[in-house]
Amino acid sequence: MQAKQLSIAAIITAAGSSSRMGGPKKEYLSLPSVSSEKPMTVLAAALAAFASCAQIGPIVITVPPGGEKTARACLPAELLAGGERIFFVQGGPSRRISVHNALSFLEAHRPSHVLIHDGARPWIKQGLIERCIEGVIRHGALIPALPLLETPKELYSSENDAGAIGSNEPAFIKRHLRRENLCGAQTPQAFRFPEILKAHEKAAEREARENFEYTDDAEVWGEFIGRVAAIPGDSENRKITYAEDLRGRGEWRVGSREERLVMRIGLGRDIHRLEAGRRFLLGGVEIPFDKGELGHSDGDVLAHAICDALLGAAALGDIGELYPDNDPLWENADSIGLLKGAWHRVRAQGWRLANLDCTVICERPKILPHRESIRRSLAEALEVEAGAVFVKGKSNEGLGPEGSGEAVEALAVCLLEKI
Repeated sequence: MQAKQLSIAAIITAAGSSSRMGGPKKEYLSLPSVSSEKPMTVLAAALAAFASCAQIGPIVITVPPGGEKTARACLPAELLAGGERIFFVQGGPSRRISVHNALSFLEAHRPSHVLIHDGARPWIKQGLIERCIEGVIRHGALIPALPLLETPKELYSSENDAGAIGSNEPAFIKRHLRRENLCGAQTPQAFRFPEILKAHEKAAEREARENFEYTDDAEVWGEFIGRVAAIPGDSENRKITYAEDLRGRGEWRVGSREERLVMRIGLGRDIHRLEAGRRFLLGGVEIPFDKGELGHSDGDVLAHAICDALLGAAALGDIGELYPDNDPLWENADSIGLLKGAWHRVRAQGWRLANLDCTVICERPKILPHRESIRRSLAEALEVEAGAVFVKGKSNEGLGPEGSGEAVEALAVCLLEKI
């Protein structure tokens, strides 16, 4: 009878900012799906493993403040079907607070146990989930763990008793630790629900009194409840922390499928008539001139060409579809704002910009004196290093509308890539 009363819930943490990635939010990047050729995001892959486990009941996903809509957009409809099982809870400024928010939400569901998993671990296998469930029912609290491959050392600095590699102070070895007694913790970490909720409540009280931050839920349990068991983890259950965790590993595998780097080239072209009384804008930079581009928006011909290059490479349409010139909403619109909106759509599909090369064709004004300002402006809008963007100015040797000063034309070629 006791086994029938068990109710297992799951929490998937995805409320972080991915600041160490140096780019888009890692949980929303695309991965090859384990089960089909259809692309799947990191978060969707993690969710699919738990959703396919018959023993798991309610699943709570922690998201950034106001981020539920974006999180839902990166999950396939079939995973969200039956909405009474999957819930979204706003996270907090730390992982512990985000988990606490999710635990508090689950209290109304009264689960007996809960599994807490990092949303940035997309390669979790159902077998490990099932072993965690079996273990937590037996032990009350557990983590999956892997043996350390490198020999660990405890450090100190010359200024105090704490040291870290890469800090401003030199670090020295304090103790030579035995790696056979140490391990690397993975997730999902599993606990009896009532006790882990109480432990987080006590952790919150301590954090309110002291400048202290817990490393994971096992530490919270260990301080306020008791011992935590460790079971063998899975070497493929890796966590995505840095961009390098997704790139540069040609032999990475998802299930039985080999990952590969996918690259797309996009070409954009635009031309605008020049007219007195208008501003001459290129890539968000205003260049002094007696004429400017005529357009429904502010007429920035270079920004428009880049929009088309990015959207085309990602097969997401073109600028005319995204920002129709018969829509009053886009009248006199800031084209750099339009470019940012287009780039957001492209990035949401998991693409990153490898490089962008542009050519502006006009007789006057000369582009070279303003080139570096344009490159910086575009790099800022696209959130890449200025070295990934280049802009060239060319005359048309007096030929055609560009050569006669009637028009300005822009060409843009981009290279997008993703795993």
